[in-house]
Amino acid sequence: MIDKNITTLVETMRSGFTGLSLMCLASICVATQPTLSDGHRSMLREAIETARAAEELVGVQAAVFFGGKIAFSLSTGYADLEHEVPVTAVTRFEVASITKAFTGLGLLLLDEQNGIELDAPVQKYVPDFPEKPEGTLTPRMLAGALGGIRHYSDTERTPAYYATHYDDVADAINIFKDDPLVASPGERVVYTSYGYNLLAAVIQSASGKPFQEYIQETIIDPLGLTNTGQIDVRFPMANRTRLYSFIDPYSRKVSDRLMVVPTMEHSYNAGGGNLYSTAEDLAMFGSKFIAPGYLSERIYEQIYTPHQTESGEPTWFSDGWVLIALTADPPSLISGGSYPGVQAMLRVYPDEAMVIVLLTNTWGKKGSGGAFTNELSNELAKIVLSAAE
Repeated sequence: MIDKNITTLVETMRSGFTGLSLMCLASICVATQPTLSDGHRSMLREAIETARAAEELVGVQAAVFFGGKIAFSLSTGYADLEHEVPVTAVTRFEVASITKAFTGLGLLLLDEQNGIELDAPVQKYVPDFPEKPEGTLTPRMLAGALGGIRHYSDTERTPAYYATHYDDVADAINIFKDDPLVASPGERVVYTSYGYNLLAAVIQSASGKPFQEYIQETIIDPLGLTNTGQIDVRFPMANRTRLYSFIDPYSRKVSDRLMVVPTMEHSYNAGGGNLYSTAEDLAMFGSKFIAPGYLSERIYEQIYTPHQTESGEPTWFSDGWVLIALTADPPSLISGGSYPGVQAMLRVYPDEAMVIVLLTNTWGKKGSGGAFTNELSNELAKIVLSAAE
């Protein structure tokens, strides 16, 4: 099914989807968009509250970019249940693998400045990463999840694992650098956060700046994302949400009782899943992917074009974004994330000039992802688009 969707995706792009989007400049697209009525906002609020109640989620943020602005924003529930601290628009949620969209964009911006060779061996930038008998890895392969680097093992994510802090992304590759590849580079997609952490080390070396500083200076600060940044659990942070779960964060067994997720280090995952943000910040970030403007036409096309395997087969992944929904009606880019106590979704609908963001601080009654992020984002999109009918 995935292969069929990918083939359809590439055929759609070749027949003019990307070209159509390139011609649809933000100012033109937005001019044709109606505004949300109070009735539509009420429907959005009801859908979110219904989903929150069904999953017993502690806190939720949502935002919709539509008509050239944040057209809807909702903060509901608690950032800290024990102290009854409510979620507000500036409550900072952990966003897990949405981080990859920032890392992927950082790579493309560096490439546009001729600051990196995307098809060079990674050892040019990270000589401590061993050459692999399975083949040569490149930054481009890492960005497209084609490097063959493994994802997490079933046994490694222990309390000790989540208690280790890494100041330098180059040190974090020690976790996996000596492991064999699970596929030859370029052979097939292997979704992996570790691959994006190696990519972070590559970007750090090529840019000459600490990875976190590079992303802050290149993306976060220029876009005015004042409630977005890298998490450092060792220090207090204003407006930080606590995390909760109906699933044990270590054994992954389902519980009838809501648990408090202990503080967990994700600094090993700076390139793949260590950002905090808000729904409104992410909606503004996502709006930059609706049409060229902030992004050059070259980068815009790269984002919307799937990477290819060595045999020339298109994949469903591109520079931190999942492309499979580009064949849906309406098409969308997806960047989502989940780890204990976190579910996050960022969806960009280029043809509709719309962005939908959902964040929660809970692994809920229906599991760690899918019902809240995927199903609800689809429902919200239908409500918003009904405003255009």
